[in-house]
Amino acid sequence: MKGKIALIALAMAVAAPAWAADPVGDLSKITGLSERKVTMIVGNRTAFAEYPYTYDRAYKKFVAAIGKDNYDRLMDGEAVALHDDAGNEYLVQIDRETLQERSAL
Repeated sequence: MKGKIALIALAMAVAAPAWAADPVGDLSKITGLSERKVTMIVGNRTAFAEYPYTYDRAYKKFVAAIGKDNYDRLMDGEAVALHDDAGNEYLVQIDRETLQERSAL
């Protein structure tokens, strides 16, 4: 019996990252940009072929949607509370390592 409980606890610990919030997805919902463009804005922008053509426009839309102060705090690694058009509140914090892995795909 204890072995089953230990196995279940281990399985839940392995699956825990799947339950974690998706900051890029949340920022995409809030800003109206695609997840790819959000990753380009908050991550390594030169990893994207469309960077020279779309970065400035996407950056302006991103900052207009969340505010310059929130953008600065987000880029400093702080957690930021943001609201979408429907009034839902999202607590977002960017993990640089996750973004680097995501933009490498």
